Amino acid sequence: MRRTREDIRQRLLDSALVEFGAKGFDGASTRSIAQRVDAHQPQINYHFDSKEALWAAAVDHLFGRLGEELADLPRPDGTDDPARLAATFAEAVRRFVRFAAAHPELNRIMVHEATEDSDRLRWMVERHVRPMYDAIRDVWQRLRDAGIAAPIDPAMVHYVIVGAASLPFVNAPEARLLTGAEPTDLAWVEAHADGLVATLLPGLPDPSLKVER
Repeated sequence: MRRTREDIRQRLLDSALVEFGAKGFDGASTRSIAQRVDAHQPQINYHFDSKEALWAAAVDHLFGRLGEELADLPRPDGTDDPARLAATFAEAVRRFVRFAAAHPELNRIMVHEATEDSDRLRWMVERHVRPMYDAIRDVWQRLRDAGIAAPIDPAMVHYVIVGAASLPFVNAPEARLLTGAEPTDLAWVEAHADGLVATLLPGLPDPSLKVER
């Protein structure tokens, strides 16, 4: 089957995420990115102006996918009911854990970029990370005020969630050795998500409460 230009572009973005996640920006090779999907170097040059443009497009692509996973959840400013807000937050955490399991390159890229200040890091933080950080901090404070959330500083809860949700999948070989289980198995992912929700929201009024879509 002949691949369309858009299909090739999407495959290159997916390949770039794996390469940048594994090796960082400096270590990643555009030749290797092309070879992963049986493409050619000129096809990268056709779709992207530079390696930097490819990196930015790949990061946009990844965060876009995360946004799609969370898009149908109710907006936190649309309810004053703490129980409903907690249920929505719990569902968002579960979806994030599932996303982290399926896309460990998200945290890998963040770790590569966040270890030193750079234009790429500042761009990624302002474009993608800060909006989520601010939203989580606001909701977390409301849940703490309602006595539902664990006593974690709203400024730090972002790191608690991201780290706990992502590390077993980023460090999957270690998780296999330590637990004797396969961390990408659906049942393991769901158990990890449930455990994280229980840790973050010990006062969750009704764990069985489902969010409306």
